[in-house]
Parts: sequence; structure tokens; C-alpha cells
Amino acid sequence: MNRSNRAHAMEPLPSHPAVAATSGADRGLVALLFALADDELIAGHRASEWTGVAPYLEEDVAFSSIAQDEVGHSALLYQLLADLGQGGGDPDALAFGRDPQDFRNAVLLEQPNGDWAAEIARHFLYSEYEAVLWPALARSPYEPLAAAAARIAREEAYHQAHFRQWVVELSRAGGEARERLASALARALPLAAGFFEPVDGEEQAARWRGTGLEELRRLWWAAVGQVLAEAGLAEPVLGQAGPGEPAGVEPADPGTEGGPAAPGIERGLGGRRGHHSPALTALLAEMTSVYRSDPAAEW
Repeated sequence: MNRSNRAHAMEPLPSHPAVAATSGADRGLVALLFALADDELIAGHRASEWTGVAPYLEEDVAFSSIAQDEVGHSALLYQLLADLGQGGGDPDALAFGRDPQDFRNAVLLEQPNGDWAAEIARHFLYSEYEAVLWPALARSPYEPLAAAAARIAREEAYHQAHFRQWVVELSRAGGEARERLASALARALPLAAGFFEPVDGEEQAARWRGTGLEELRRLWWAAVGQVLAEAGLAEPVLGQAGPGEPAGVEPADPGTEGGPAAPGIERGLGGRRGHHSPALTALLAEMTSVYRSDPAAEW
């Protein structure tokens, strides 16, 4: 894509605010659904960028399948939002017609792909988060979300197993593979705090989520710590912190709406309030370019 086309791709469209007030829709529920959907879409897009360049053919197929799963999950969730009147009832407008500040994904997920170890580290931390998130959501009092979550949880279990295996195998390989993975995990862990950043209307969102963020964070860290211990990575990743939590992965302060752009991005916060790194702007420019060339087109 040339410079002029890239600029055109990100021209503002009619706004579909990430947390718009809607009659009959709880603000916390809407905010929760946007965070869930945006996480899956952005994670899926980053995974798709490994198609054709993964370390070997079987893993190329696996990563492509994981990317397809994540984007498919986002489609389910955007449809729930459309059913609540968001985006004028159009799930495609929600996925492709919003500007970067309207997205509510965790900042870690939007970061540009690094080396293979960095990608494994990111997806491992995210898959462990999803492993505790979706079973909780399957108990949501909002039945459409509970039904979607039950389906998603079954598929995410395969992702979790896949990335756990990679963490253990890279560590046991020793040498540069182990060193790169340990370094990547140490860099990614503080950014993972963004998974647990409160959404707008968090008190209501917790009711629809089925559990609070602190409980999710506790379960997530127990699972992550167990895998790191099994892989012999607890000390190299956490250093003097030992089996405790790494700096930065603490319950996030809800902050305030608006204000300067993402002062908390350095520790993974800001995404749930629409504060993102420049990486998301570039990602969306490319991902949405075809849709934005003619939003009214029928394909």
C-alpha cells in the first residue's frame, strides 16, 4: 500500500463510538463486549501475519488456524453488539469502521510481531488469560454471551495447549531458544496487565462477566506460574521476584476517560480506554483499507 492509499484508508467514517449509550443496553455489557471482540480481532490479525513465514509448514497451518479462530470469535461478539444496536446493527462497521481511539483491545495484542519467541510469549500469556476468561463468561447472566463463550472456550482450549507446549519445548531446547523465550516473556509480562484493565462501567461489566478482574488475574497468574515452573523459566523470567508476580502485573487503576494519550501504555494499560500505541493505527490502516474504500459495497 502506498503512502497516499494508507492515508486514505484511515480517513474518518461516520462514528461508531466504542461505548455509545443505547436504549436497552447496559453500558457495562456494551463495554465488555467491545473489549472482548477487539481483543480477538487484533490478536487474530497479528497471528495471521505469520501465515507463510512460520518456522515450518505444520506450524504455518496451525497459526493460520488459530488466526481464523480468533477472527471468527470476534465476528460472533461483534454480532452480539450489532444485536444491541451498536454500529447501526452492522457487525462489519464495528470491526472495520471505527478509528483507533474507539478500539478497546489490550495494548499487548497490538504490538508489532517480533521474533518467534516474542510471538510465542504473547500468545501464551493471552491463551492463559482466555483459558480463565471464557469459562467465567459461559456463566454470564446474558444468555447470548454465555452461549458464545461456551463455544469459544472449547476452541481456546486447543490454543492454550499449543502454546504451553511451545513454551516448554523452547525452554528445554536450551541455548539461544531458551534465552530468547525468557527475554520475551520478561518483556511481555508487564504489558499483560492490560488484560485486567477495567472497562467503562466496570461494576456492571463484572456482573455480566460472571467474575471480577482480580479473581481472573489471580487464576491467570497461578496458571502462568505453573507453566513457567514446569518449563524451568520462573527464575530467568521473574528474576528476584521468584514465584511472586512480576512488576506491573497488578490490578489496574481504572483511570479516567479522555486525558493525555496513554501514559500507562508502558505497563500495558490504556487500551480499555481507547489509548493505544502507534502500532494499532498502522494495523488498522492496512486491515480496514478494502472496507474503507467503499463501506457500502456488497461483496
